[in-house]
Amino acid sequence: MSYNLSFIIVEYHAVADVQRFVDSLQETATGLQYETIVSSNSTYPAEKQHSVSAAFPGVKWVFNKENLGFAGAVNAGIANASGSCVVITNSDVLFRNGSLSSAYTYLMRYPDVGIIGPKIVDAEGNVQDCCRRFMTPKRFAARFLKRLLFQQDVVLRTGFDYEKIQPVDWVVGGFMMVKNEAIQRVGLMDDKYFLYVEDMDWCKRFWNHGYKVVYFPELLVEYKISKKSTSPLVLKGFFSKFSMYHIKSYLRFLRKHGIAKSHER
Repeated sequence: MSYNLSFIIVEYHAVADVQRFVDSLQETATGLQYETIVSSNSTYPAEKQHSVSAAFPGVKWVFNKENLGFAGAVNAGIANASGSCVVITNSDVLFRNGSLSSAYTYLMRYPDVGIIGPKIVDAEGNVQDCCRRFMTPKRFAARFLKRLLFQQDVVLRTGFDYEKIQPVDWVVGGFMMVKNEAIQRVGLMDDKYFLYVEDMDWCKRFWNHGYKVVYFPELLVEYKISKKSTSPLVLKGFFSKFSMYHIKSYLRFLRKHGIAKSHER
C-alpha cells in the first residue's frame, strides 16, 4: 500500500501517551493514507512487547534492543517507513486542528522544501518555542541562562511572527514533517547525538543540501516542550545528566558545523 505519511512515534515508557496520540491522529488525518510506527526505547520484556503490540491493532511497533537515544529511535522508525513523508513525533503530542492534509500538500508542492514544523502550544494554548535560529555559543549561553536563572519554561523569539509561514533555521524534533525523498539525499539523523541537538543538526544538513526548513503555523499541535535539561541545575545545584547531554551534543554540533550561518531573512 502507498502511504502519504509515515508517523514515527518515539516512545519511552509512555504507552498511555501513544494511545492518546493514535486517537488524536484518527480524528485529524482524514483524506490521507498513513501508517503509524512506534519506535520504542523502553526495552520491555518479551511478554510486555507482545501485550503492547496486541493492544494497538494496525500500529507497527519497533522494539529497540537498547535505548538508542532520540536520533537512533527515529532512524529505526524510518527504516520501517514507506510513506512519501515521515512525521517524527514525541508520544505526548496531540493535534489541535485538522490541517495535516494542508501541511502535507504544502510540503509536497515545493521541491526545495525538505522539512516543515507546526505551531506548537501547551495545554493552555501558550505558544512554545518550536522554531529557532541556529545556536551560536552566545545564543546557547543566553538561552541556557534565561531558563536557569529566570525559570523560563519557554524562550520565545522577540519580533518573530508565530502566525506566518516562513523559512527558519530549524524546527524542534518533537514534531517535524520530512520529505522521504529528501532523506534519501541528506541521510538519517546523526545517532551520535544521544539526546538533544540532533534536530538542529538534521535541519542544518537539509539546508546544506539545498532544502528549506519551513515553519508552518497552519498546523497546530499541542505538547509542552520540556526544560528538564536546565531546571535540575536550579533544584540540585549541579549539572544533571540531561544538562550534560545538552552541552555534549552542542559541542558536537560545533565540531561538525562550526558557527552555523543563519538562513533566515
